[in-house]
Amino acid sequence: MKKIILLCALAVSFATYINAQDLSTNVAVRNCVFYHPEQGNYVETYFTIAANVLQFHKTKNNLFQAGVEVQIMVMDGKTVASFDKYYLYSPSVADTTSVNFSIIEQKRLSIPNKALSIEIQVSDMNNPQNSFSATEALLPISDESIQISDIQFVDSYKQTTIVNAFTKNNYELQPYSLNFFSSSRNTIIFYGEVYNTEKNISDDQFLITYAIRSEGNDNQQTKFYQYSKFLKAPVVSFLKEFEISDLPSGNYNLIVEVRNKKNELITQKKTFIQRAKTGAVNYYENIAMVNTAGTFVDDYTEDQLNYFLDVIRPRATSDEAKLIESLSPRVEPDMKKKFLYNFWLERNIADPHAAFLEYLSLVKKANESFGTPSRAGYKTDRGRVYLEYGPPYDRIASASEPGAYPYEIWFYDRLPDKQTQIGFAFYEPSLVTNDYILLHSNARGELQDQRWKIKIYENVASPQEIFDLDKTEVSDKTGGHRVIDMYDF
Repeated sequence: MKKIILLCALAVSFATYINAQDLSTNVAVRNCVFYHPEQGNYVETYFTIAANVLQFHKTKNNLFQAGVEVQIMVMDGKTVASFDKYYLYSPSVADTTSVNFSIIEQKRLSIPNKALSIEIQVSDMNNPQNSFSATEALLPISDESIQISDIQFVDSYKQTTIVNAFTKNNYELQPYSLNFFSSSRNTIIFYGEVYNTEKNISDDQFLITYAIRSEGNDNQQTKFYQYSKFLKAPVVSFLKEFEISDLPSGNYNLIVEVRNKKNELITQKKTFIQRAKTGAVNYYENIAMVNTAGTFVDDYTEDQLNYFLDVIRPRATSDEAKLIESLSPRVEPDMKKKFLYNFWLERNIADPHAAFLEYLSLVKKANESFGTPSRAGYKTDRGRVYLEYGPPYDRIASASEPGAYPYEIWFYDRLPDKQTQIGFAFYEPSLVTNDYILLHSNARGELQDQRWKIKIYENVASPQEIFDLDKTEVSDKTGGHRVIDMYDF
């Protein structure tokens, strides 16, 4: 039997997953057991074979073609319960140096309703020594109790009226043979079936829930949770998908559960998946999924973590600031580590630790320059502005100008969010604490007070200037030429 099967959509993602140049590490296989009320148990085997590791031979029309021999044996102990052997051929190509596609295949075999094993062998037809083999246990599906089939991962699907090896319930399902989801994949699509609910559920309806949870952690991640209501039947099928753009790298379980109308668990199916994603998560409910093993946050004590979470507030978005507030001393240190690591991963994917160390050097400078007897420098207004926007382009300090409180003017040519020509005015009305208060800035979201100069010079301002709200300058020139007159923002 000769088959030519090609699915180019998987070529790129599969190529990113493989490195070696032989079949032993360039074939992906998954097996799923299903049940048919009339025909019994059957197994579906899904293959993805990287064509660029096969040997191509010249054909009669001066093109090149490769092929593999596939052998599948379902074993009942030492007895062969089911067997198939066939050949798959690649499309013909003119240039073998740029082969970048994969051969996709799906095979279905009837099997006895008992514990079995499946043995698969794939060999290069033009180089038999280049081969792949795998053995896996197959668990039976009872025809009495409520059970969930194995979970089939799907690359793509479409509605169809044509019946072939790839169709189920009027859908053509192109299989995805891996349990590995790289950054190039933003969805997980999966298909499964639930059996025998009509025999075992008293109510007419029941629930199927779907969730992605960290392996070894059953805490529900609400963003990765769905449910559906179904009427009981001998076979109930589902085709679902999760958006996983925000799912960080790690090991997870895709969990499908059958529950009654009271939301009581009846049965469950866990399927292991791996995610490899560059970048950080964007939702608090996903923070628990962040893997910090071996990262720079690993060895921090709880006191250090509390301090670090406090000092990063100036760089936090409003949502992040709320999350920091929620990470109270009662929250376990592991969650704080995950948040801190994710915070800097979002800002520097390539080297989050370097970004954190660079920021800590600014914290040190802020503490040294702006600290007061009662407050660390990073907690003062000047410290907060310094850490949020960086060192100013120009800084004018006046500590003893006649008639004025001590003040500072900071000027930025450009802020990180691309605002330009931005000024900040601070003053110290107590004269003794070094705690300069922010009076005014023209930056978006900052305190604005067009009468800031009058507040600095209120000791020499006239009553008219103080009480006339339209006044923004003082006329007294006790200090002679004032640098402050050069600034208007």
